[in-house]
Amino acid sequence: MTEANADSNQQFSGRRVHIIGLGAWGTGRATARVLAARGAGVTVSDVKPADQLAQEIAALEGTGVVVLAGRDAYQGIEESDLVVPSPGVPLDIPPLLRAQERGIPVVSEIEVAFWIAPCPIVAITGTKGKTTTTALLGELLRGAGKPALVGGNIGLPLIALADRARPEDVLVGEVSSFQLEAVRDFRPRAAVLLNLFPDHLDRHATMHEYREAKAKLFANQTSEDAAVINRDDPEAWALRSRTEARLMPYSLTDPQPDGADVADGWLRVVGGRVCQASEVRLRGRHNLGNVLAALAAARAVGASLDRAGETISRFEGIEHRLEVVAVGGGVTFVNDSQATTPEATLAALDAFAEHIVLIAGGRAKVHDFQGLGGRIAEHGASLVVLGEAAEEIAAAAQAAGAADIARAEGLRHAVQLARERSQPGDVVLLSPACASFDMFQNMAERGRTFKRIVAELTAEERTP
Repeated sequence: MTEANADSNQQFSGRRVHIIGLGAWGTGRATARVLAARGAGVTVSDVKPADQLAQEIAALEGTGVVVLAGRDAYQGIEESDLVVPSPGVPLDIPPLLRAQERGIPVVSEIEVAFWIAPCPIVAITGTKGKTTTTALLGELLRGAGKPALVGGNIGLPLIALADRARPEDVLVGEVSSFQLEAVRDFRPRAAVLLNLFPDHLDRHATMHEYREAKAKLFANQTSEDAAVINRDDPEAWALRSRTEARLMPYSLTDPQPDGADVADGWLRVVGGRVCQASEVRLRGRHNLGNVLAALAAARAVGASLDRAGETISRFEGIEHRLEVVAVGGGVTFVNDSQATTPEATLAALDAFAEHIVLIAGGRAKVHDFQGLGGRIAEHGASLVVLGEAAEEIAAAAQAAGAADIARAEGLRHAVQLARERSQPGDVVLLSPACASFDMFQNMAERGRTFKRIVAELTAEERTP
């Protein structure tokens, strides 16, 4: 046990901690286990009935954690010393408001992770590209001989990694606006902001609120820290004034002597060549920016970039992000289920020179599909729509001049319609521009369902 861990054990010993949410995010369960092991008296509340939480409750057996489910949830929250809501829990629900009125600190899991971590944290946020950049940064650090623990919204919760981290480690965390809105002291050694455009406006009432949540990434940084910010994104770049950290901008268009850029076909960091842009295996110009961000962040925490080119040339991306899942009959099927906003789908469309048959639709996060409709028409893409937002997307595409639009009853039907419209050399692209909750539990289930349907379809086509 490190000295830092010992101090944090004393910090939590005997304290009454109330955690809100035990479900799919996994942070509630992880926070409960970590703080109970450090001597806290932990209660977890979840409004779901106990029979719907059987697996989660069983996972906490023997830890001393008390679970209050259903109607019993939130009992005793006013007597707590600390409240930790899971990211999916809005901060304006009555129990949390009551706790705040009594002066009880209400903080997110990443805040607690920061308290107990004995090592530097690199935090990556943005509307899109977080997971790809986080995963690549972890690989870059490991390739440079720096032990990296990668988590947050990718893999294990940050608090679980902080609990086992050593002083020589680097914690690399993907963090969301939901997590950032409830931080207090959180101070990443390197903070990465990739981009900023409308998203989660069902949770954040306005774009201003969303922007302010993201800005908390920089609030506690000092001149000893680094802020890696996308110079090409006006909304992201505007937040540079919110940090006292050393700026490390990155850009695909302009030289950045103190950050990362592209010049004469080479990726550069602080003016030094790393590798040729042609070696990047990830599709799309936006992903080239993500690579620059990861390189700048690696440099910011002292990693050598001597072998970074090798890592970049091997990195193929992650599931649900422009993931090539099959080639059948000369048609390439791509899973981009992570694209839950029109802007993300725009980037996906721009990643392919081939003719695209786009599958889009679901539950809209925003209701302005005019730009997406225009890009579909510009690309000459075929379009298959489904879900709650089907007619909105179809209308925008039709108004822009898109000629080939079909409506599907579900995802299987959408894949079938897309295959019928495709020719050898085409790309069938699932890039929904919407959330998945009208048909699936989450975007991952949607993406894996797509992959299963494609596998079945291509297997049938191979059968004599």
